[in-house]
Amino acid sequence: MPTFCVTLLKLMLSEGAQPQAVQAAAINFKNIVSKHWKVREDCFTIDEGDKHTIRQNFLECVVKSNDMIRKQLCVCAQTIAREDYPFNWPGIMDQIVQTLSTDSAANSSPASLLVLHQIVKKYEYKKLEDRDGLNKAMVVVLPVLFERLAQLHTDDSELSVTNQKMILKIIFCLIQFRMPAELFPEQVFGRLIQNLQAIMARPVPKEVTDSHDKDELPNVVWWKLKKWAMHLLTRIFERYGNTTNISKEYKKLGHFFSSQFAVPVLNTLLVSLAETNQGNFMSPRVLQRILDYLKLSVTVSVTWKVLKSSILEVIQKVVFPLLCHTDEDEELWTEDPYEYIRMKFDIFEDYVSPVTAALNLLEEVVTKRKNMLNPLLIWAAQILGMPPEQYNPRVKDGAMHLIGAVAEKLLKKAEYSSQLEQMLQAHVYGDFNSSHGFLRARACWTIQRFAAAKFGNRDNLKTAFEGVRVLLLNDKELPVTIEASFALQSLLQKQPATKDLLAPHVGNVIQKLLVSIKETENEDLTYVMQELIEKYSEDIHTVAVPLVTELVKTFQAMLEELAEAEDEDNSSYKTMTAMGILNTIQNLLSAVSQNKKIMPKIENILAELISTVLKGGIVDYYEEIFQMIQILTALRVTSVMWNVLFQMYEAFKNDGHDYFPDMMGALHNYATVDSSKFLSNPQYIEIMYNIAKTVLKKQESEDPQYNALKLVEVIIVNHRGKIDHMLHMFMSLALDKLAQSVQTQELRAMALLVVVAAIWYNPLLAMHLLDKYKLPNSTESVVEQFFNQLFSDAEVFIGIHDKKVAVLGLCELIMHPSAPKPFEHIADKLIPYFITLLKNLRVAYQLRREEENEESEEEEGAEAGEEDEELESEDDEWDDEGAEYISKLEEFVPGDMSGMFDLEHLECFDTILDDEETAPCEFTTFKRLLEFLMQNEGGHEVLMKCVDDDLKKDMES
Repeated sequence: MPTFCVTLLKLMLSEGAQPQAVQAAAINFKNIVSKHWKVREDCFTIDEGDKHTIRQNFLECVVKSNDMIRKQLCVCAQTIAREDYPFNWPGIMDQIVQTLSTDSAANSSPASLLVLHQIVKKYEYKKLEDRDGLNKAMVVVLPVLFERLAQLHTDDSELSVTNQKMILKIIFCLIQFRMPAELFPEQVFGRLIQNLQAIMARPVPKEVTDSHDKDELPNVVWWKLKKWAMHLLTRIFERYGNTTNISKEYKKLGHFFSSQFAVPVLNTLLVSLAETNQGNFMSPRVLQRILDYLKLSVTVSVTWKVLKSSILEVIQKVVFPLLCHTDEDEELWTEDPYEYIRMKFDIFEDYVSPVTAALNLLEEVVTKRKNMLNPLLIWAAQILGMPPEQYNPRVKDGAMHLIGAVAEKLLKKAEYSSQLEQMLQAHVYGDFNSSHGFLRARACWTIQRFAAAKFGNRDNLKTAFEGVRVLLLNDKELPVTIEASFALQSLLQKQPATKDLLAPHVGNVIQKLLVSIKETENEDLTYVMQELIEKYSEDIHTVAVPLVTELVKTFQAMLEELAEAEDEDNSSYKTMTAMGILNTIQNLLSAVSQNKKIMPKIENILAELISTVLKGGIVDYYEEIFQMIQILTALRVTSVMWNVLFQMYEAFKNDGHDYFPDMMGALHNYATVDSSKFLSNPQYIEIMYNIAKTVLKKQESEDPQYNALKLVEVIIVNHRGKIDHMLHMFMSLALDKLAQSVQTQELRAMALLVVVAAIWYNPLLAMHLLDKYKLPNSTESVVEQFFNQLFSDAEVFIGIHDKKVAVLGLCELIMHPSAPKPFEHIADKLIPYFITLLKNLRVAYQLRREEENEESEEEEGAEAGEEDEELESEDDEWDDEGAEYISKLEEFVPGDMSGMFDLEHLECFDTILDDEETAPCEFTTFKRLLEFLMQNEGGHEVLMKCVDDDLKKDMES
């Protein structure tokens, strides 16, 4: 196949080729380039000479192709750019510049811009220091793009607008993560903003609007151009608009934008919004991004001073209609309630929804600026107080939506919170019986939002609860029952009295939730189920087995649907719901794990589910499955679960290496819960060894390696005196890692700890094995190197457990009557090492006590709540956390990885040395060591000769 790709390229370039032949050539060309351009050892790679020919002629081929062929070639451009630019494809930028500069008719611009876009996308998320190859080229390319943008500005043709859109997409990729300062001096930056503002000010041609249906208009290129202009404007304002929260290097640029452009752009956008009030169409995505820009304007004083005078009008005429139930909502509710629910609760939909943007703007206004909340509430109250002849159920829905959107603020302010019970009674309870389904749903949503309100009258709370419960169990419209489910969850969380109210009905509610989960595949409903399991853990035992059975059936049905699904978005939605079901099963397991009568039944049901996922290699659910296995093995390990260990190992060998940290909790249980059973079958410990060995040999990431070494240490400590035949193998894993150029001191300390644990396990055997170990290409004593490294890393041991093992291990070594004493070379370091560890331990124990107290205080403080600070008109919002983050970024030294790894989670994998009732005390053991040394004059003299007066004081303390 050496010249096949070139043959396909020539066919696409030939003038008289049949369209079908060209299309087939393009598809084959794309497939071969995608699979065989990158050099791989295990498969064919396109010949370098052919690659050179393809790179030389690629842009010409894209220029001469039609749109359908260009889509295929665009994929190729992405592959070639990713692998070859800039070093093996340096001439492409010159070709692009030449095409853009000489093409007066703009016919070849789309092709050039498509290729340029793929090149820029390669660098979209890279650090500034990794973008030199692009930035140097863009010094030449960017002025050409701006020149072309200026030329196209007055041309409203579809081709012109398409080219403008592609230019904006390229610039967005170039600057969205970091703006290269050398490419955007003030003059260039200002020119960019002016172009974007002009695009937003320019109306879409009337003939375009008249020739398309309303549903088609968002997809026409004229509105897509405005969408990308707003993407850029919003991103620039977000990154550089608030000068109090940006890094030093962008301060000047930020001041330039805020002083020269932030307000003119805002005024342009306000004009656009005013035009929509007159009935003009606006694309939902453009509206969403304009509202995002307004939200950013609220916290910046220079824009707020302008926005303040018109914000109430914007909320009343733009935001409020978005909050009301619409014709589109009603149509979807009636014709496809499942899709209505999916869209309403899809978190990804929120990122593009103008309704979400409207709610975010509303919340920002009332939270961040003074004297904004009361006028809105007065206006909403006027709507709710309209006489019956003017009553409009959709307008009421919008009013309740508006009030619920600011619930957090109302709950925190005493002057409003005292009136919430009356508000619910007057305007919400009646809608539980409304003939309009959307109002019944809104009533439930409002209860959810105000679930934390204080009810002076218990009957009012009971009315709220009963209204929600009845709708959940009996309403015929699915969106209503879903909203009622979430309202019930919030009441259970915020109102303790509702637990007793629901108790007689909890079985029926669980059954209803199971049906709803099956019907809607809504992930959030699984959290409601988890709430019920947590709240009624003592009562759940009677329904646990049938509940698990139904959940497993639902999960397996989803697996079958996913196997046949073609819609990627729908598959993602189902996958998230399936994960929620597995999490619900985990919560249920935790609630009934102490019940020895029903656990075997549940275990047998889940064993099939676990087998399906592990044997099928369904990696999307590995994390949840391993957590489930961890719960099932936490208290006992049955024969069924010992069989699961073999399935875990097979899954690990096949495709589970990356999931080893998720396996760790279950593996820890297998190794510690039933020691005698674990040691009764040599295959069990061999599996542990092989997993740890594989991770330490093949994993580049250090987090799995920490876990692997921790697993080895746990096995050594917990089976003291019972695995002599394996000790040399486990020690070799740690020593091999120490012999390598370990990247971080934390990983080195973990490897050292394994050897110290082996010394505690059996000092005589461990020292013998340590002495026998041979370093590659070295004749130096391993024993001496080990102890020198151990002492130099005294401050590196992470947690209490690690320091404790180090103290106990060395004390055992010194006090063992037969173990060799390597005192001659390390005597001057040993006692200081002990003192350092013990002093650090004392501090660590104190810190742990303080953290426990702080956590308790934080929980109490969280319950009390704090009121948000409101800003004056001349104030900018100061983001403490953001400023701290920016400060850290400015101080960051590339290559400095210290502090990047949090290893405290390894402390949860406890051993027999962590049992406060049975484990030896490290301080008492050290005291015994000193007494032992006093009785052994030779050893005492060797070890104590270097102890100065300060160390003696530390020892006495």
